[in-house]
Amino acid sequence: MQSSEPLPSKGFTPLHHDSKESVLSEPTRKSWFSFRVIIIALLLAPLTSYWCADQLVDVIFSLMVPPVIMTLLVAVLNLIVRRYFPKKALNEGELIIFYGMHTVIAAIGSEWMTVINPYIHSYALFRDSDTHYDTYVNPYTNKWFFIQPKDASKFIDYKNGGFHYPYFLSHVHLWYPFIFSWTVLVTLVCLAMLCINSLMRDEWTNREKLAFPIIQLPMAIVQAGAGETKVWKSKFFIVPFMIMFIVDMINGFHFLYPSIPLLNLRFLGDLVQLFPTPPLNAIGWTPIGIFPYMAVIGFFMPTDLLFSCIFFFFFRKFLQIFTYAIGYTESAGVFGGGGLVPGPPYFSEQSWGAFLALFVTAFWVARHYIKEVWNQIRTGKSSDTLGVPHRFAFGCLLFSLVGIAAIGLFVGIPLWMVALETLLFIAFSVALTRMRAQIGAPSHEMAFMGPNQILVDFVGTQSLSASSVSRVVTTFFFMNRIHRSHPMPHQLEAMKMGDAARLNQRGLFFAIILATVIGSLLGHFTYIYNGYRFAAKNTGGDTAGVVSQLMEQHHPPNPVAILFVILGFAFVLLLDFIRFRIPSFPLHPAGYALAMNFGLDYFWFGLIIVLLIKVFVERYYGLKGYDKLHQVALGIILAEFCAETIWSVYSMYYRQATYSISINGRLGWDQ
Repeated sequence: MQSSEPLPSKGFTPLHHDSKESVLSEPTRKSWFSFRVIIIALLLAPLTSYWCADQLVDVIFSLMVPPVIMTLLVAVLNLIVRRYFPKKALNEGELIIFYGMHTVIAAIGSEWMTVINPYIHSYALFRDSDTHYDTYVNPYTNKWFFIQPKDASKFIDYKNGGFHYPYFLSHVHLWYPFIFSWTVLVTLVCLAMLCINSLMRDEWTNREKLAFPIIQLPMAIVQAGAGETKVWKSKFFIVPFMIMFIVDMINGFHFLYPSIPLLNLRFLGDLVQLFPTPPLNAIGWTPIGIFPYMAVIGFFMPTDLLFSCIFFFFFRKFLQIFTYAIGYTESAGVFGGGGLVPGPPYFSEQSWGAFLALFVTAFWVARHYIKEVWNQIRTGKSSDTLGVPHRFAFGCLLFSLVGIAAIGLFVGIPLWMVALETLLFIAFSVALTRMRAQIGAPSHEMAFMGPNQILVDFVGTQSLSASSVSRVVTTFFFMNRIHRSHPMPHQLEAMKMGDAARLNQRGLFFAIILATVIGSLLGHFTYIYNGYRFAAKNTGGDTAGVVSQLMEQHHPPNPVAILFVILGFAFVLLLDFIRFRIPSFPLHPAGYALAMNFGLDYFWFGLIIVLLIKVFVERYYGLKGYDKLHQVALGIILAEFCAETIWSVYSMYYRQATYSISINGRLGWDQ
C-alpha cells in the first residue's frame, strides 16, 4: 500500500527529507501552544467563513482558495514584520497552525454548512411549496435541529429578506438552539475523525511516507513566510505565475466585457459529441477541459497513481457503454444507476466496495503499528513526544462516538441506524483521507455516496418506519452528500505540515478543535445573515425527495447491488495482492476507488496532458527537470488562486457574477 513519493523540489524544504532548515528544536512545554497565532486566526476567521459561504465555487475542490489566500496574506505581512521586527515575526509552526485552522474553518463552512443550515428553515418556511415536507419531514423533525411549522411565523422576515446587519443581530437569538445543536453534532463527528488521524498520524506520515500532494503549495507559502525559502525569486515560478495570472485576468474582463477575447482553459468541448449514436453515446457527459490549477497538481502526484486515475476513468466510461450495449438502456447513461435506488452499472456500489476495502487494507498494512498504539493506550505510555497521547485520543474517540449515538437516540433514530450511519461514514472518511494523502486528487466529488446507499442496498426499506427514515436522512444528510470539502483530509494534511516543521501536535490538535467549533458558529451566522439580507432559499427538496422515494417505493434488500459491493471490495484486494508481488505494476486500487465515482470528470483531460509532460521530463531531464516542473506548478496554482481572489472579492462587493477558474461557474455549474 505504500506509494511512491513526489520528488523533492528545490523551491522549498522537501516534506519527507530531514534537513537543517526543516528540523526545528523540539518544542518545550511552554511553547507547545501559541496564543498569538490563535488570536490572529480567530480575527481573520469571519472573512474566511463569509468567503466560503458566499462563493461556493472556491471551496468545491481539494485545495480550497480562501485558506490558501488568507495564509498567503499573513505570510506576506509576516515577511514585512520579519524584516523590521524579526523577534516579533511568526515562525513556520505558527503559520502552519494558522493554515490548519483556516482550512478546517473553510471545510466546515462550505459543503457541510450548505446541507445543514438552509435545511433548518426550509421544511417549515416553504411547506406550502412542497407537499412532501408536511407528509414526510415535518411530523418527525426535532425542535432543537429544525424550525417547527408552528413557529414559522417568527421567521417570516427571514424568509422574505431585505434586512441589514443590525436587524440580524436583534433576531439571531431565535437561532441559538439550532446553532448549538448542530455545532455539537458537527464537533463530535470532527472530533472522532481528528482522534483517528491523531492515532494513525505517525503511521501515515512517517512510516508509510504517503505523498501528500495537496499540501505542496501551502507548505511553500508558510516556509516562504517564515523566511525558510525564496521560491518566488525563481524564474520557473515567476514566469508561469505571470502568464497564468494575465490569462485569468483577461478571461475575467471578457466575462464583464465580451468584446475582449477569451483565452478559454475551462470547458473546451464534450467528448460525447464525437459519439452521437448508441451505444457509444452512453459515455455520457465527458467534458474536455484543462483547468490549470487542478491539472498541475498532477505534477505532485506519484506517477503510478496519476496513471491509475486516468485509466480507471476510461474504464468507468467503458462500463457505461457496455451496460447500454447489453440492454440496460435507461440506467447506463445515468451516473450511479439513478441515485439511491441501485441500478446498472452500480457505480455507487462499486465505490462503496472499493472504499471499504481501502479502509480494511489500510489497517491491515498498519497492523503492527496499531498493536503498538494499543499497548500505549493500555499502559498510558507514548513514544511520540510531539504527539497527542494515544490514551487521550482514544478516550476522545469513544466520547465522540457515544455522543453521536446519544444525539441520534435523542432525535428518535433507532440505535442500530445511528451506529450504521456513523461507523460507515467513519470508515469511508478514513479511506478517503488516506486516499487523498496518497493520490492528492484535485477533487473527489463522490456524488451522493453515503451510508444511506448501503442502508438501501443491504437492509431495504420495506421494514423501515417513515419516522426512522425521515430522521436519519434529514439529521445525517451532511454524511451523504458529495464530500468535496470533507474535513478529515484537511485535519491530516495540517498534521503532516506540522510534522515537517517538528511542530508539537498537541497545540495543533486543540487548534483544530477550536477551528471546528468556530467554523460551525461562523458558518451558521453567515448563512443566517445572508437570509435576512437576501431572503431565505428553499433547499429541502433533496432530502424530502429521498425520504419520499424510499417510502413510496419500498424495496427489499438488493442482492445484485450487494454483489457489486463485494466485487468492488474484491477488486481492490486483488490489485493490492498484485502490487505487493509486482512492485512495478502500474494500476493502484486508490485510482479505481476515486474514478468509479464523479471526481475526475471535470479535469481528466488536463491530467492526461500533465502525465505526458511529467513522464517526458522525468525520463529525459531527471530530478532537475522535475524540480523545475514543481516550481512551475506552484506558480500556476498560486496565480489562479490570486486571480480568483480578485474576481471573488468583486463578486461579493458588487453582488455580480464574475469569471471563475473553478469547475463550477457563478452562473451555473457548466458556465
